[in-house]
Amino acid sequence: MTDPRARLRIRCSGAVQGVGFRPTVHRIATELELTGFVVNDPDGVAIEVEGRKATVARFADRLRSELPPLARLDGFEADFVAPQGSTEFAVIVSREGRRARALVPPDAALCDDCRREMLDRADRRHHYPFTTCTNCGPRFTLVRHLPYDRDKTSMSCFPLCAECRREYTDPADRRFHAEPVCCPSCGPRLWLTSADGSVLAEHADALSAARVALGEGRVVAVKGLGGFQLACRADTDGPVVELRRRKRRLTKPFAVMVGSLAEARALVDLTVQDENLMRSSRSPIVLAPRRENARLSDQVAPGIEDVGVLLPTTPMHVELFDNLEPSGLVMTSANLSEEPICRSNREALERLAEIADLFLLHDRDVVRRTDDSVVRSTPIGPITVRRARGWVPEPLPLPVSAPEPILATGGHLQVTACVATGDQAFPSQHVGDLDSEAARLFHREVIAGLQDFLEVTPTTVAADAHPDYPSSWLARELVDERHGRLIDVQHHLAHAAAVLAEHGRFPRPGEVAMAISLDGTGWGPDGTAWGGEWLGLDGHLRWQRLAHLEPLPLVGGERAVREPWRVAAAALGLAGVDDLTERIPLAGLIPTERLAETARLAAEGTWPLASGAGRLFEAFGAVLGLTASNDWEGEAAVRLETVASTAAATHTVMVWPEVEIAHDGPLPQLPSVALIAAGVRRLAEGAPIGEVAASFHATFCALAAELTCRVTPDEVTAVAAGGGCMVNRLLIAGLDRSLGSAGYEPLFAISVPPGDGGLSYGQAVLAAVSAALDVEIEQTGDSLR
Repeated sequence: MTDPRARLRIRCSGAVQGVGFRPTVHRIATELELTGFVVNDPDGVAIEVEGRKATVARFADRLRSELPPLARLDGFEADFVAPQGSTEFAVIVSREGRRARALVPPDAALCDDCRREMLDRADRRHHYPFTTCTNCGPRFTLVRHLPYDRDKTSMSCFPLCAECRREYTDPADRRFHAEPVCCPSCGPRLWLTSADGSVLAEHADALSAARVALGEGRVVAVKGLGGFQLACRADTDGPVVELRRRKRRLTKPFAVMVGSLAEARALVDLTVQDENLMRSSRSPIVLAPRRENARLSDQVAPGIEDVGVLLPTTPMHVELFDNLEPSGLVMTSANLSEEPICRSNREALERLAEIADLFLLHDRDVVRRTDDSVVRSTPIGPITVRRARGWVPEPLPLPVSAPEPILATGGHLQVTACVATGDQAFPSQHVGDLDSEAARLFHREVIAGLQDFLEVTPTTVAADAHPDYPSSWLARELVDERHGRLIDVQHHLAHAAAVLAEHGRFPRPGEVAMAISLDGTGWGPDGTAWGGEWLGLDGHLRWQRLAHLEPLPLVGGERAVREPWRVAAAALGLAGVDDLTERIPLAGLIPTERLAETARLAAEGTWPLASGAGRLFEAFGAVLGLTASNDWEGEAAVRLETVASTAAATHTVMVWPEVEIAHDGPLPQLPSVALIAAGVRRLAEGAPIGEVAASFHATFCALAAELTCRVTPDEVTAVAAGGGCMVNRLLIAGLDRSLGSAGYEPLFAISVPPGDGGLSYGQAVLAAVSAALDVEIEQTGDSLR
């Protein structure tokens, strides 16, 4: 029997534009001698193929199994339609219209094929620092508008030469419709200037001069994919110390770029998963434990176990490392502390004139500021700390389909924004802390960009319930402008929702979920600062605070957040162990009479209370004498983890038996004061600092699991753990072990930052469920069972 002729119409959604998807469709169709067309449209890619029915079916199977490296299929719908008798297969012009899903893909690190061409003396792109193809290079950071076509990017001012146009228009070529495609004849140019803008060298000479300057210990501002970076050699103290002074970043760790994976392995301990991620198209900074004999200045990450390492992500970075004398370079965002990174040449020369000695510039505009993404190596695999280049603007799933677009504005620290539409949420790139006007303007910039991409103007806006966050002010302003609806979301509930939604475990109506949220500070409905919370949530958005950390007084108010010794002294007084103060390391940092005065003030009971896990861990870091104040958020807690991790392999780690769950208030509490006191007594008895630090972590995890067992509804089998403290390796490992032993499945944030960078996603999830079910988010005292 003759195989009948058939025509198959296919609708593809996901990461299918700007990633070589259409050339793959064209290749498979022509190999199978099918006719029809492929086209980008507002929802993704539309395909029609015609030929023998069995061959058409084979096309659909091959397409799903032969995706290009950067493509991702979220949706694949196929239906047979009437044959049209077409005689060829064509790639046709993009269709414009209102977008429901299609976005530009994330920026991708240099691929192996392009790297080989750059090393080939016979290739016309030999050592060309803007080499790219459909499998790598800038996307999100250079597009001005969608659909993603060259005339809507910052490459529009670089007309293609004849050879590049041939590649660009040939469906069989790797560079077919690679919008950033260019070569030395038609692409961006490179030059090096002094701090006053005087041109010192151009093209390859600019790279050579920059390498020499870096070897001499000078600071060079480098224009990267999503903005400028500051580079200096990382193997000696002098340049790093000088960069810290100029950047006003006293102790916060720097990331280090190395030329190869072998050099990364020489600096830090990497798992196979870490290495795979580093050499993937995402190529983030990976935080991993430093090797003992690493050729690295101690000033890169003073007092911290981890060093952030990354590989060259752009062809310019690759060229910068060609015959470079130092094995690693500090590569950090080009800004003063807590300001957005510089984007344009003029902005960089103005803002960085007192920081950088030289500027490596080019004339391709950066349209969207985007930092490097950061992940941390942990016992459960790499977890996302900062979600930016390589991930954004990829969507995350929603547990429901939002009946209307929703904007979530995030919190105050590590801020992101998020737009929810349909069954997907689109978090923005990392914005940072909203302490400066420049950061707040950047926050507005990324919100406008998301709305423009998705062609939506949400009237429903979700925000943190804290009334004084700039993100909450902005949310109220937008709601007033748009005559919309504001949804206030409790901080720790947003953390819980983000983890549950990431794992597809957000409760449906009739179900209950359990979460632990451990962070520094979040606004509590009772007017106190929360931060160590055991929460229950049901499918109709009723939620309860079931247990929490014992609150500690913040003597000095906001100063106690920056100076954890104050919280430590208050705890010593409340525990009645302040007589041991002179026998613990804290006394070497703060005069004992000042500690005694702070303890006395804490007993007055007039200070604000905070139940934050971050406050507890930072206070104990101060007790151990690791630092009296935080130069950067969480510094004392990170130093505590470093000491504990180093000691865990060589010291006896025990759970302190005398510390027990407290029932002094209306809810069970993990006893913060007793936990600190138990450690102080052991220090006073001469126990090693590392042993005490490791046992502090172990005892916390054991108590957290016990508390979870006491308050978790019987039908709940999984527990979500989120909040900024959940980047701590010892906490992750300890809770994974202790919750697992208690019979629960622990759920940790993996692709969503567990800290405040994930808040906007959690807010969007809760707001989408609220809109879909037409229910309010409600704190309740009634049972959720």
